Amino acid sequence: MNAEYIDGALTFSLSGRIDSNNVEEVEKEIHEEMSFYDKVDVAFDARDLTYISSAGLRILLRLKKSLKRPVRVFNVSDDMYDIFSVTGFTEILDVERTMRQITLHGCKKISSALNGEIFGLSEDEMIKVYDRSIPLSAIKEERSYAQAALIAGIPTLIPYDVVSCEYGYGIVFEMAGAQSLAYVLQREPEKLETYAKMFALLVREMHSTEIPEGKLPDIKDRYRGWFSELGGSNDPLIQTFTRLTESIPDKPTYVQGDISLNSVMLKDGELLLMDMAGSARGHALFDLQGLFASLVAIERGHEGYCRKTFGLSGDTCRKFWIAFFREYMKGSEAETDKTNELLLKYFVLKEKVLNLVEQKHQLREVS
Repeated sequence: MNAEYIDGALTFSLSGRIDSNNVEEVEKEIHEEMSFYDKVDVAFDARDLTYISSAGLRILLRLKKSLKRPVRVFNVSDDMYDIFSVTGFTEILDVERTMRQITLHGCKKISSALNGEIFGLSEDEMIKVYDRSIPLSAIKEERSYAQAALIAGIPTLIPYDVVSCEYGYGIVFEMAGAQSLAYVLQREPEKLETYAKMFALLVREMHSTEIPEGKLPDIKDRYRGWFSELGGSNDPLIQTFTRLTESIPDKPTYVQGDISLNSVMLKDGELLLMDMAGSARGHALFDLQGLFASLVAIERGHEGYCRKTFGLSGDTCRKFWIAFFREYMKGSEAETDKTNELLLKYFVLKEKVLNLVEQKHQLREVS
């Protein structure tokens, strides 16, 4: 049995049958290899495993109990997965099926995403292919976020499996004629007001949906991560932005985190979310400031941003924001000016902080 240290875990390659005839030998090999490490995480590659008996499963159970940490079993065939599932071991271990391999040959690009590209696979499916810089763990995390949002009732495209293709890894989603809102606005500019109102209703529904604690992260933790990267800087700018972020009330409701005209799809007359990597619990302001930035604020300092990002003019994006925000704030009109002022202030501070984070990353790469 081969063992390699891969992605932070001592990974054993399981093969053939593991049953009462060889279970003692297998367990002995595992513990002998683990003895060379101190508090090591353990994983099992089951690509070549053809059968595992109850005796073999008990090896994994004892290992899980002794480590008191998750044990991952991956590249599990459908037949092997049935064994793990029927015995309840999918609830005890992190069991992952063999990743499906697909090809994008002949597939048409539909849209760009924040961290990848979206292609049509068939009439029923499309795939979001991630930049190669995005780790597989983050892709699987986004799929879990999409599932959590769907279960909570958030209007989102149905996510299927994580797959591998010639360009890297991706998540397959339902297709059925879905088109990005940016693309729809390019084709039907005369319906800008209609789609802005639909979008506002979608976002208001999102921001009124409560997410159980533990199902999604706290949106503020992402911002705290930026502050941490800056080493708890005494820079007055960082302190001001930190105070402003922490002053925003905590809420148990859904925020998409990276919502834009490219991350919302129109399907059968309904708007549905797609990019879910930024999904979290928190205050609506965190989504609104991102939308304001992408539709209005960034264009002011970088002319052509909207055309490059959404295929729309800066003026069209600004008009869409005005129509969207007017509908979103219905019933709270007295707060409109105050909210607009806060959004602008937040954008200015956030952009400066992100520039500092980027500079730090560049210095780290150079050194």
